[in-house]
Amino acid sequence: MNFASRGRQFVSVFAVVGAVVCLYSMRQADPDLWGYLTYGKLFVESGGLTSRDPFAYTSSGFRWTTFEYGAQLLLWWAYHFAGPIGLIALKCVVGGVALWCLFLAVRVTTHEPFIWAPICLLCTSAICRFFVFRPQLFTLAFFAFFVLVLFKFLLRRRAPLWALPIVMLAWANLHGGFLAGLGALGLVVLLRASENLAAFGWRSGRLAEGTHRLWVTLAACSAVTFINPLGPRLWVYIITELSHSTNRRYIEEWAPASLHRDAWSMIALTLIVVTFAVVGWAAHRHERGNTGPLAMYWMASCVPLIAMSYLSVRHVPLAAIWTGPVITLLASHVQDQLPQLAAFRRSWFLLRGLGMLPVCLIFAVVYADPRPNIRIDGGVLGPTRPCGAVAFLRDQSVRGNLYNPLWWGAYITWELYPSVRVSMDGRNVSLFSDEMVLENLKFYTDDVHQADIEVPSRYATDFLIVPADAPVLSRLLADSRWRRMYGDSGSVLFKHLDVGATQSDVLPALHIPLMKKGCEAVLE
Repeated sequence: MNFASRGRQFVSVFAVVGAVVCLYSMRQADPDLWGYLTYGKLFVESGGLTSRDPFAYTSSGFRWTTFEYGAQLLLWWAYHFAGPIGLIALKCVVGGVALWCLFLAVRVTTHEPFIWAPICLLCTSAICRFFVFRPQLFTLAFFAFFVLVLFKFLLRRRAPLWALPIVMLAWANLHGGFLAGLGALGLVVLLRASENLAAFGWRSGRLAEGTHRLWVTLAACSAVTFINPLGPRLWVYIITELSHSTNRRYIEEWAPASLHRDAWSMIALTLIVVTFAVVGWAAHRHERGNTGPLAMYWMASCVPLIAMSYLSVRHVPLAAIWTGPVITLLASHVQDQLPQLAAFRRSWFLLRGLGMLPVCLIFAVVYADPRPNIRIDGGVLGPTRPCGAVAFLRDQSVRGNLYNPLWWGAYITWELYPSVRVSMDGRNVSLFSDEMVLENLKFYTDDVHQADIEVPSRYATDFLIVPADAPVLSRLLADSRWRRMYGDSGSVLFKHLDVGATQSDVLPALHIPLMKKGCEAVLE
């Protein structure tokens, strides 16, 4: 075996090992994880789905759209039978499907490890940040499968288009991200049409040549999305979710990519875009008679997802899954011309090295803490946490309605239901009106002079919990209608004046450190 062959073998092995480490690396809880487990448990114990919500005292009159019920059931069963290790195993299996499909997709475009390995690892490092314990995980796996099948179709390989409607049926019952699969099919229709345009021009009847199977598949995939317990209501929810702007204004995962909010995703996305631009420019400048669409059309197909990723960081993994195979395909087109492309060769060498760097950092993180624990640290529950107040309510056997920030609702429900019912949680507009969601977020985030302190009083609120860094806190402390029950460095708990006397009335406000097991430790 010569040096070049050994080098290719080493790169291939490093890529596989790196992907496995990236897959395992993300073991941090999501703010809504407690909700997914609670709702899955409810569906199991009640023997089916329900449109009536038992957890929030403000949900009367609203219909709960249980669009993620399949994923919530799987998450609950994994946790119920195997605890946190079960959740990690489920995440690794589903995430492994996503990475395996990505691996096969880039291998469809080229067999050269020095091309596919660094790009595959770069995209993997961007995707693994989103391998958290939530229904979106299934969207990443299904989208990667769609990309694999559709790239095979475009490159004239054997492509099982018949499998896509079957996968879509499962997708529509697990997560609302199935819309990405329909979008990918639409993109491929346009790409195949672009081939016809380049070959035949605008001749009548030739643009749609070779797209019949795609249209049939798209129609079948669209039709099976209605086969779910909600029927057409699923699409009503999807349209509602897409049309309201509250999430994009207030919730970080919907916010634009930035170094301040999510430096890892921003840097990984930027590396992908720079690599894409350099490779795309070289492929376009040195276009040859390659199979499939022209380089400029391949590049155009990546623009929507890249733009969406900069507008909302939650789209970064989808952009990586689609763009990765495009980069390797275009790079393979110019591979034979590298000796004549000195500038590109130097740039490509640098970008490959940078693409490997995030994976090396992930190796270091996993090596520092390889334990199979689900961490509840960092910003999982926000800059401040309610764990001390929740423990206080539990210890005092308090019962009643608690007005709380949206991002704490799932955790509070998991810890205190049925004694305590919350006002809001991460189900967002799948249960509550957009006006109520906006009202809750503005109450806790608006400037102290602009915050509407009447919000909790508009509902049957007995208790109020406020993050210690919330601007509205100073006004509530001075409001005689609210009596302070408890306070620490994470949150302050109030009781409404009209609530009857309890044992807590004779207890002083406590000041305890926030470092408590269950808040700064791991999921048990």
